[in-house]
Formats: sequence, C-alpha cells, structure tokens
Amino acid sequence: MSNKDKKITQRTLTGISLILFKVIAFGLSAYYLYTCAFGIINMQQHRGIYFLLTMLLCFLLFPFIKTESSKIPVYDWIIMIIALGAIGLWILDFGEYVQHRTGMPSKRDIALGIVLILLSLEMGRRVVGKTLPILAIVFIAYAYAGPYLPGILGHYGFSTKMIVENTAVTMGGIFGIVTNTYATYIFPFIVFAAFLQASGAGDAIENIAKAIAGTHRGGAAKIAVVSSGLIGSVTGSSAANAVMTGAYTIPMMKRLGYKSHDAAGIEAAASTGGQFMPPIMGAAAFLIASFTETPYIEIIKVAFIPAVLYFIGVGFMVHFLSGKDNLQGLPKDQVPRFARVILKEGYLLAPIVIIIVLLVIGFSVQYSAVIAIILSIVLSFFNKNYRINPKRFVETMIHAAKTSLMVGSTAGVIGIIMGIITLTGLGLRFSSFIIELSGGVLPITILFIAIAGYILGMGVTITSSYILLSILAAPALVQLGVPLLTAHLVVFWFCQTGGVTPPVALVAFAASSIAECSPAKAGTSAVKLASPLFLMPFLFVYTPLLLTGTIPAIVATIISSVIGMIGFAGMMQGFWIKHASVIVRILLGVSAGLLFMPFIAADIGGLVLLGATTLINIKLEYKPRKTISA
Repeated sequence: MSNKDKKITQRTLTGISLILFKVIAFGLSAYYLYTCAFGIINMQQHRGIYFLLTMLLCFLLFPFIKTESSKIPVYDWIIMIIALGAIGLWILDFGEYVQHRTGMPSKRDIALGIVLILLSLEMGRRVVGKTLPILAIVFIAYAYAGPYLPGILGHYGFSTKMIVENTAVTMGGIFGIVTNTYATYIFPFIVFAAFLQASGAGDAIENIAKAIAGTHRGGAAKIAVVSSGLIGSVTGSSAANAVMTGAYTIPMMKRLGYKSHDAAGIEAAASTGGQFMPPIMGAAAFLIASFTETPYIEIIKVAFIPAVLYFIGVGFMVHFLSGKDNLQGLPKDQVPRFARVILKEGYLLAPIVIIIVLLVIGFSVQYSAVIAIILSIVLSFFNKNYRINPKRFVETMIHAAKTSLMVGSTAGVIGIIMGIITLTGLGLRFSSFIIELSGGVLPITILFIAIAGYILGMGVTITSSYILLSILAAPALVQLGVPLLTAHLVVFWFCQTGGVTPPVALVAFAASSIAECSPAKAGTSAVKLASPLFLMPFLFVYTPLLLTGTIPAIVATIISSVIGMIGFAGMMQGFWIKHASVIVRILLGVSAGLLFMPFIAADIGGLVLLGATTLINIKLEYKPRKTISA
C-alpha cells in the first residue's frame, strides 16, 4: 500500500488548520468550564455552541474517506462554513421560532433542519463509523413507512415537515437531552479526567494497585484489574483504557508467565468494569441521572456495590486462573510498600475524593468538577514530573476537547433517533412488543434485553447503545414492575457485553493488538473473565443489591453474593484450591446459584454445598505442576 493509499482515521493537522483546531478545542473546554462555574446564558446557546464547536473539530480532524490526504480539502472547509451558518442561525432564531412558529415551521426552518440532519449523520459517520448513522436513517424511514407496517409497529405516518421539525428544529431531537447531558455533565468530567491524568494520578493509581496486589498469586494480573478498574472510571472508554493501561500491564503479565490471549482478556475485562465503577463511571452516571431524574450522588451510591462485586468476580477469576497455571506473585523487591506509595503519591487522588465530598454536601456536579480540576492543577506542582504549567494547561484543555469528540460526535445522530422515537411513540410500541414476545415473563424479558444490548454493543458505542435501549427497552421492565433506576442499570450493564463478547469484542480486540495475539482468542478469554457482567443485572432485579431493601437484607445479600461470586469464578476457571473436576465445577455452579437467590434457606443451602464441594475437591488426587514466578 502506497503512502497515498494508506488508511488514516485522523488527519495530521499542520499550519493554519492545526492552529484553528487548537483555538476551537481550547475555546470549547474554556467556555464549558466557565458555564460550570458561573452558569449558562440561555439553553439554546448552551446546547448550540457545544454542538457547533464539536462539529467543527470533527470535520477538521476526521477525513471524509480514510484514504484521503491529511490536507483538508476545499469541500470540508465549505461544510464547516455551512455548519457555522446553520447552527449559528438556529441559536439566534430559536427564540423567535418558539414564540411564533412552534408547530408551524417555515420553509426556512425545514431547510435548516434538513441541513442539520445531514451534517449530524456525516459527523457521526466520520467519527464512530457507519452503523449509528445507518440506524438513524432506518428510524427516519420508519417514520415515513408506518402506514405500510403490520401490527404493533404500524402508525399513521408522518410528513417530512413533521419529521424535520421534531428531529432538528425543536429541542427534542438533535439539540435535545443528549446534547444537553453531554455539554452540561459529561464534557466537564472529560476535562477533569484529562487534568487528573496530567497531574500524574494515573501513575499513582498503578503504583497503589501494585502495592495492594503485587505480591499475591497472579499479582501482575491483579495489578491490571485494580489499576484498569480505577483508571477506567475516569477515561470514559473501555477500549481506550485497555490500550492506555494495557501498554503497561499486558507486557508485564506476558513477561511473568501469562499466555498472551489471557493477558489481553484480563485487561479487557478490567477495563470494561471501569465503565460502571463510581464515582465517574465513564459517561453513564450523568445519562442515567438525566433519564431517571435521580440525583447523581444517588447513582454513585447504588452503583458502587455492584461494581465492587464485579471486580471481586474478575479478581477471583484471575486468582484461579493463576492457580491453574501455577503463576505466583511478583518478587517483593518489585513491589512498593503500600504506606510509602500513599504518603508519596496518594495526595494526587484527592480530587476524586473532593468530588464525592462536594456532591454529598450538596454542590452541583458541574461546580464539583471545576473545584476538582483546580485542585488537580494545584497538586500537580508537588509532583515535579507532572507540573501543569501554562503550556501544559493549554495542552490539557486541547487534549480534553479532542478526547470528547468520540462521545460528542454521536449527539446529533442519537438526537435524530430520539426525535423519531418520540414522534412515532416507538418506545411504548417496542416495550409492548418485548412484553408480548416474552409472554410477560420477567426473566425472559431480561434475556431479550441482554441480547439487544449485545447486538447494539457490537455496532455502536456503549453510550449510544445505552441511550437507545433506555428508551426502547427499559420501559418494558418498568411495566413489569421493575423500579425505574433498576431498569436503567440493567440496560446499561447489558450494553457493556458487546465490548468483550465475540465476534466483535472491540475492547478485547484493542487489548489483543498490544498482546500480539489472536483477537478471537483474546475475545474468548475476555468474555470468560468478564462473565459476572451477565449475572449482575439479574441480581439487580431479584435481590436488594441496589440498596432497595432493609439493612439486614442488604447486608445478607452482599455477603451471599460475594461468596457466590467466588464460587462462580471457581466454576468458570475450573480451579478450587486446586484443579477442579467436571463434577466439582457443576457443584460450584449450583452453590453459586443458591447463594445468589434472595432467600435465607437458599443461602444456607449454598454455603453447605460449597463447604462440601471444597472438602470433596481437597480429597481428590492432585499432582502439582512446576511453579512459574509471576
């Protein structure tokens, strides 16, 4: 392949285009930090400016075709001028539209809306790929085709005028709740994550993880689990986190005895967990808070125990995998003392603590993020290798805006889909369809949602798939008696599965590129290690794991779930103190199933069976294999 035909996903900007990109990126970060501290002027400006600046950055950085030269062609400059004019006109004219033309859009409104729809589809295509824009086009076609569709999917059909108004002119589509959530909640925390990393907190987390888990059996892998989980909460992308932390953890695991595909799988499973680990949870917490009208601090509270339980499951998966392969911990001289690490670097994590404290006190999410950013900058001056001087401050602001494009580029496309769903009433129709298909049986309904989450997760980002399923599928759970917040957490967790489950498994495939192994093998290992992901949503619905019961019931559920998760990990890995036979693995699975049930009698039965299984396995003959240091 010649240089001319070489595929590029992003342009290498130079000259005027690079200066323009940096100015717009810095302006985006600066403007929205200002609004966090001092409030917004008006809603159309707040949403419109975010959408405009994000679009300009996307068209500057991402080419029309992947074989295109890094030089920006004339037609992209024309597109950016059109975007500036169209979105600028929407911002300036929206108040006039609301006062005089609501429900009666003018020809100019419709023309403007069509331009905004086309720009949104193209922006999404360039940045996240074809799947999401194609899905949006299918939804638009559905709005036209209603009279020709049978049964529950049928409707009267809508004119172009109504479709465009609902998707691009009002604040119910492109400039709706998704754009508002991105601009108001998610973007400030992307900036915070950038400053937290710039201050050296990532290194601190890795060293703390090494101090906690390094000397234990499979210490190298447990370091990956702890560090990837903590850092993943901040980065906002499972795949990006797998590459970022995997660059350090995967070679270490391989060097100390882990198979390449297992090293990739461990990193993928841990990085996936970062997306639902409080306090930041990637972008999810803010979206869930917006859709369920639940305070952000409440989301953090109910999401914490399930996230910890997931990591307990993954941690024991790693522990048993290490035992099966006779891999031990790191040598003590390679592991720092925990107290020393905390004293030397622990202060760099203070911004995360301050966010939680401010939220508990009652400060807004936006204000808390600004204070945490300021604290990160101040603390960086005590870390000589990471001091955020004026130059690094500007670089970090630009980097934050650039990082946000993967999320921000989807706002318009998802807004179009949401506008169509609202216009056609598809949300209620789809929910009724799921209930009808499952016969109203809750476990089957959950299973159908799991399948839908997996399919969507293969083609679009986790954020996008959650937004779509929260509208289409969560109402079905609510209709069957599941609390609203629980329903949304079920949907969100199932949307994670596509990243670690073949045939696509984007997170595992990203890790495999570092491990230099077969992507298919990495995906198989990842889905096995991340298998607690498939269990947790059922526990949300059938147990008080989300803090929905009495304190004794919650405590009993947590204890039994932890023990059950350990037994489940032993079954999946085929190791329980030593290698486990098929019979022992079956008994471990039954024990775990009983412990997961919300009944005291089942818990007692599970504990007794688990104890008996342990004794049985100890008595079985076992020939130890040669130990390899890890």
